Parts: sequence; structure tokens; C-alpha cells
Amino acid sequence: MESPVDRETVRLWRVHKTIHQLVHDRGYVVSQAELDMTLSEFIQTFGAGNTVVDRAALNFLVQKRDEPSEQLFVFFPEDVSVGVKPVRGYLERMNEQGVFRAIVIVRQSMTPSAAKVMITMAPKYVLEQFSEAEMVVNITEHVLVPQHIVLSDEEKKTLLAR
Repeated sequence: MESPVDRETVRLWRVHKTIHQLVHDRGYVVSQAELDMTLSEFIQTFGAGNTVVDRAALNFLVQKRDEPSEQLFVFFPEDVSVGVKPVRGYLERMNEQGVFRAIVIVRQSMTPSAAKVMITMAPKYVLEQFSEAEMVVNITEHVLVPQHIVLSDEEKKTLLAR
């Protein structure tokens, strides 16, 4: 029988893979090696010499393919329920590095106070929150989900006229 640590490592690997695909699909620069990372490579890179994954090591920064000055942080908080303190720490780090967008991948939930802090920082800072459970599978790769593309203004007018 598999140990809980092993299941959590596999889960984090799948979340890591999905978030890299997500930011790649949004037009950010992600290496093919990160997109194709195997479970053993993931454990070797983030396992810190054992099977427990260091969540802080999973945090990363990417830049937009067409606009290198537009960057995005992805944070993996350690806490099961993320409070105000880590969110303020992320905002501080974003401010120091001049980054105005971030995605926070929470283990289970975020406290109402932390969510309120994220909302009050908008529109200067845009922080999106996803749970690990939402990110285990990339739903955009499911056969029943059509490819989504952003329409140009002209295409919107044509569609709305129909």
C-alpha cells in the first residue's frame, strides 16, 4: 500500500504540471522541460533529498512571451488554510520585484480575512486563487472541452450581431 507522503507528492507533481500548462496557455514563457517533467524528476528537483516536497521551492516567476515586462508569480503556501500573514508576504515580495499579478495555489482554503486582503489590493495587484484539488487535472485537455480563444473586437461584433 502506498504511503500518504507518496500520494501527496504525486498530487503536487500533477498540480505543478497543470499550473505550468495554465501559465503557458496564458502566454507566459515556460520551458518544455518544465511542461514534460516526470514524477521522478519532480521528486529529484523538489524532494529535498526525501519524498516530502518543499512547497516553497515550487514557487516560480514567469514572464509574458510577447511582453517580458509583464510577469506573474505562482505561490504554493505551506499552510492548509492560508491566512493574512502569507498573503501580505506575497504582496510584499511582488511589490519589491515590481510584479503585479500572481496565482496562489492553496492546499485547501483561504481564510476570509486573507481573501479580503487580496480583494482590497485590487486593482493594483491581481491575485488569483486556486485550490490544489482544482489543479490536479487540467480540464482544458479533456476531450469534451473545446479550445477556448479570445476573440478580437471585430469577431465579438460579428458574434453579437448573429
